[in-house]
Amino acid sequence: MKDKLNIFIPEPGDKSVIDDYILPLIREAIEEGAFYYPYHIKKNQTDKARLIFTYLFLRCVRDKTFALALDGDSSVPVGFEAYCKSPFCDYFKTSPIYDGVLTFVSLDYRQQKVASQLRRFLLKKGNFNSGATFRFSVQKNNEAGYLSVDKLAKELNINMVETGVTYEGHLTHQLDI
Repeated sequence: MKDKLNIFIPEPGDKSVIDDYILPLIREAIEEGAFYYPYHIKKNQTDKARLIFTYLFLRCVRDKTFALALDGDSSVPVGFEAYCKSPFCDYFKTSPIYDGVLTFVSLDYRQQKVASQLRRFLLKKGNFNSGATFRFSVQKNNEAGYLSVDKLAKELNINMVETGVTYEGHLTHQLDI
C-alpha cells in the first residue's frame, strides 16, 4: 500500500473531497482522541467534524498547506497533514511561520511511513516560501510522532529546537489569583 499512495492538495471548492475523504478522517481522529488536547473535544463528539474542519482546516486547504493521502488501489482516505500560517506574519511583515495543525494517519495504515510521505509531499508541493519556519507540537508520550518529525527535520536539514513547555490547568476559584 505505501508505494501506491495518491497524495494531493485538495481544492477548497471540492465539496466531494471534503465530504468523502477529509471529514471521515477527522471523525476517526476525534474517535481516537486526537483533538482532546488542546481542544478538549471528546472521543464521542464525531458530529463536530464539519465544525472542526471549518475552524481548523479550511484555511489550510485554501492556503494550499493541507495534503490528503488516499490508498491508490481503493481510494480509501488514509491520512492528512496540515499547517496553518501565523496571521501575525503578514501583519508584522515577518518571514512566514507555519504551525503543524495535525498529522493524522488512519489506524490500518500506520507504521507504513505514510506521515513521512505526506510531509515530504506537502513541504515540496505546498504553498510555502523559502526561509519559512515550521513549528511542530508533539505530545510527550507520542514517541512515533517525535521520531517522525525528528527524521524529517534531519532529511530536510531543518533545525529542530525544543522551545518550551506547555502548562495547562483549570482555575478553581478566582480568589486563588
